[in-house]
Amino acid sequence: MKKILMLLTMFLLATVLASAQPTLPIIGGVTVNETDLVTIDITLIAGPDDGGATTWWTDLAQLTRVSSNDTFARYTWTTGYDDAGVYTVMFNTSDSDSMDSTTMTLTVNNMNRAPSFSSTAVTSAVVGHAYTYNATATDLDDDSLSYSLTASPAGMLIDGSSGMITWTPSAAGTESVTVQASDGSLTDTQSFDIITVTQSWGLTLSAVTIGGSSQERDQNVTATLTVSNSGSETITGISLSSNANSEYAVGFTPATIASLVAGASTTVTMNGYIPLDKDAALETIGTITATGTSSGNQVTATSVLSMRAENNLEIRDIDISVNDDSENVDDGDTVNLFPASEIEVTIEVKNTHATLDIEDITVTIYNDDLDIDEEDDISKIKDGKKDTLIISFTIDQDADEDKYDVEIIVEGEDEEGAIHGETWNVEFDLEEEGIIITNAELIPESLRCGQDTFDIEVELTNVGTKDEDDAAIEIVADTLDYEKRVANLNIDEDEDITRTYEVSVPATAEPGVHVVEITAFKDFDEQTHVKYLYFTIPSGCSPVIGGGDDGEDGGQGGIVLNPPPVGDGNGGAGDGWVDAGTGQDSTRSINLGTWGTVLLVLANVLIIVIILVLVIKFLTRV
Repeated sequence: MKKILMLLTMFLLATVLASAQPTLPIIGGVTVNETDLVTIDITLIAGPDDGGATTWWTDLAQLTRVSSNDTFARYTWTTGYDDAGVYTVMFNTSDSDSMDSTTMTLTVNNMNRAPSFSSTAVTSAVVGHAYTYNATATDLDDDSLSYSLTASPAGMLIDGSSGMITWTPSAAGTESVTVQASDGSLTDTQSFDIITVTQSWGLTLSAVTIGGSSQERDQNVTATLTVSNSGSETITGISLSSNANSEYAVGFTPATIASLVAGASTTVTMNGYIPLDKDAALETIGTITATGTSSGNQVTATSVLSMRAENNLEIRDIDISVNDDSENVDDGDTVNLFPASEIEVTIEVKNTHATLDIEDITVTIYNDDLDIDEEDDISKIKDGKKDTLIISFTIDQDADEDKYDVEIIVEGEDEEGAIHGETWNVEFDLEEEGIIITNAELIPESLRCGQDTFDIEVELTNVGTKDEDDAAIEIVADTLDYEKRVANLNIDEDEDITRTYEVSVPATAEPGVHVVEITAFKDFDEQTHVKYLYFTIPSGCSPVIGGGDDGEDGGQGGIVLNPPPVGDGNGGAGDGWVDAGTGQDSTRSINLGTWGTVLLVLANVLIIVIILVLVIKFLTRV
């Protein structure tokens, strides 16, 4: 029995001792995000009752026990952006004679961080010069970044991988820019203004012409180039070049300029060769280029290089006749005319070269609006000689009232292949309101001996825009003692009238050509058109004394022909006057003339027969 009591006592003591061991609960898993605070509270299921102290421990160093007693403990951890992961955490508790432990799972989720710009924007630019800025952002998560522009001026570009921004501004001013960096989910932006100014340097070159209007060919010549710095900074290392063809042998003395301060200019001598086949016209043969440096920037300027040689084919004189009314004109002069005007241009051209002929010369008169495109040729003008050419044309009857710039162009080629020529410009001032002489003719144009009258038929046209009630015509032939004026002619708009007038030829009229001037007027006395006709009285016609329809004793009579006298066989004069007319007084003269002709023919036949007889006798003897 005693033994049984001892065993029971020992069991009870063991039970009591067992119930006093600290016991940890099952701790559930905890999940947080990076930068979150982790809090783990632990309360013992059973704690020591022997008055012993409880000891707490964990194997995760990041956890900090912020409070505890014999039955409770609190652990915390403020996670960071580098703490993402899954942790298996052991907790242990013990007293003086016992201990307990357990594990739990702690999960810290990764949190993405936005990129951040680390570069400083370039906020200044120069017109016409390249602008660059390498925008750079960093990502604490080492994510790959892409770049884009959300606001930018026209023409600005960005490399999506590197963030390099490029642009060439075209005008001064302020431009706003926003660049964005993205890691795929989060972004950062950088905004800034670019202030664009005009360049602070200004390299300029003058245009240069080698040769001139009096420059002979096959010569080496010089010209002056001016190089200027119109900016506010010094330009250094300026080099000069030209892309002209090598046949022109263009060079510079000097070819380089060490420096050119702000506002300064300098001159350079240019050399060139005028070839034998260089055309006379001023023409561009290339460009001049200057390249230097200013404040680390390349500075470039260009100008035009031209060449000119003397022109040896010149327009020396021009006369322009409008409806037979001629005037001498110079380059730039004005000529007044009307629709349907008959134009005759007389052009005198000279070859001024001392030794070379100029060939294949073309003279052109041109105006597109008036549909004038007249051309004529001169095959050759020898050195120092001149030639004259006449070109005629008619202005369209429907031409509109206006001022027209008409070109008169002369062009030819010398024996070396050089083109020479000159252009004059004459203004045709065309007035649409007017009465024009659209047709005028003499019936007949030449007087037959025995006649003493002829007719003038005139057609007048109103080319204006209104009816004309006071048109007039005047016919004057001073050498025929004739003058006639007819007024108050009615011609409606775009209509014409025809009138015929008889002119009596006085017996005293001289043989030869007589000018008949016909003038048209509007508004009674405003001259609008002049035309000239030419009437011929044959030489040898002289007044008839007596005869004619007025009787033997005279009157006006006709005009008779006085031909050369016909020989009478004795070397004497002929038998008197021969009238080529049709009047009765001329019958005897015509018959005598006929017999004289017959006798002359018979004499010729007799001479031919004698010659033939002599030839036959000569051949028979042989």
